[in-house]
Amino acid sequence: MKKIFLPVLTFCALLQTQAQEFNPTDAIRIGTQQVNGSARYNALNGAFGALGGDVSALQSNPAGSALFNYNNFSFSGNIQIQKNNSIFNGAAGTAKESDFNLSNFGAVFVIDSKDQEQALKKVTIGLTYNTNARFNDRSFSKGLSNQSVTQYFLDHANYGNNGTPIPLEYVQTMDGESITDLYDYLNTIQNGFSAQQAMLGYQGYLINDTDVDNYVLNGTGTAFYQENETFVSGFNNQLTGNVGFDINKKLYLGANLNVHFVDYLTTTSIYEENRSATTEGYQKLLFNNQTYTYGSGFSFNIGGIYKATEALRIGASYQSPTWMRLQDEFSQNLQTAVITNGARENYDINPNLVTLYNKYSVKNPGTMTGSLAYVFGSKGLLSFDYIRKDYSSTSYSATGADYSSVNNYYKNNLQATNEFRVGGEYRLDRVSLRAGYRYADSPYKNTKTIGALTSYSGGIGYSFGASRIDLGYQFWQQDYEQRMISSGTTDKAQIASKNHNLSISYTASF
Repeated sequence: MKKIFLPVLTFCALLQTQAQEFNPTDAIRIGTQQVNGSARYNALNGAFGALGGDVSALQSNPAGSALFNYNNFSFSGNIQIQKNNSIFNGAAGTAKESDFNLSNFGAVFVIDSKDQEQALKKVTIGLTYNTNARFNDRSFSKGLSNQSVTQYFLDHANYGNNGTPIPLEYVQTMDGESITDLYDYLNTIQNGFSAQQAMLGYQGYLINDTDVDNYVLNGTGTAFYQENETFVSGFNNQLTGNVGFDINKKLYLGANLNVHFVDYLTTTSIYEENRSATTEGYQKLLFNNQTYTYGSGFSFNIGGIYKATEALRIGASYQSPTWMRLQDEFSQNLQTAVITNGARENYDINPNLVTLYNKYSVKNPGTMTGSLAYVFGSKGLLSFDYIRKDYSSTSYSATGADYSSVNNYYKNNLQATNEFRVGGEYRLDRVSLRAGYRYADSPYKNTKTIGALTSYSGGIGYSFGASRIDLGYQFWQQDYEQRMISSGTTDKAQIASKNHNLSISYTASF
């Protein structure tokens, strides 16, 4: 099951006449860049900020292209394998997912100065296409709870109209009106998302109206068996144009202009069975939700590398915030089983409708990177990167929409992170042996929401002279919490995510 980090809390934002539920972790997902490049880059766990000389190094520091002495071309493929182990109220669950992708390819062209007596020795032009992150992720949790997910529908019904109940005419169909018609109409009203959830619960006989203009649960219980399966598939890719400058073979400068492409699908299936000793009312439900998110954006990088000596290199770079323009398509359906007067009835409430929400903008934080590298001639190297990123500056915006509650949530709950990368390479004639380590703080102040990331890597390469083949392996793990449903219950599954990535690259100089 996919690890969609289900929301810690629900946000509803008015998009002109449409209301939409937001998952706070979506912005973190598209704002986090995985170490995903050439096999050599991956084997050193991305510690390339002061090294350069690799197409993927342009991610860490755009000045890295200026270290090339010859034109260079590289492409890479990855196999990713993930296993998520969950514990929900003492019960264990497991989900696995695998994915193959062409993660990185690009070229750098070297233009030597005709006059080598001048300070500018060469200019480099680079173009790369890189996978910043693959979202193929599945999670599955199961267990018993004393809290029913039917409370989700009840909360939307009783409080979804700016803290008051949803009007009854919004949950009942009129003569000749179908569920699809009503669901579509609710897309046009303020607080429409909450009205839709209330309508699904009402039509599925999970909740009933009362004589005092509010709603109650249809049934009782204290023991509920629950399952949550979540699957996310897609990518965050980046097309980069680069320029680099070699000044006196001592100072190397570079800049990137990046175009980002985001495309991912999130599917959640929540199942619940009332195992209490009841003979009337609600018995079972299956609640399916699907969100397709896509869009594009841009960012830029600047950086420099200074050769203090032939062996010691010092690097620094800055990546701007990423400004994304995104859109969501959303669909859902609900199946229920209810006992009424001793007879069991099954209901399938399926609007058969995909809601296209208005476009919105997300600004993800920029990063600062400081790097050191020591090159032992032809024998090998050691490299270190430090990266600082302030996730609390994440923000949403859209014309005619108020995202103040969302942005305040990020400001109050997220934090600046420190990330450390260490990599080393040892060369034995044509063979290179590599290893790396990476640690990144949690973007959340409450580290139980999402924990710190720890990664280990290794690899081997063989040089044919003007070309080489490299293999890289990475392992990383990160723990996080997942709610059974976005609101209405408080129980959380504890999920330990373990990931493996095997990469292979071919690189040629010409």
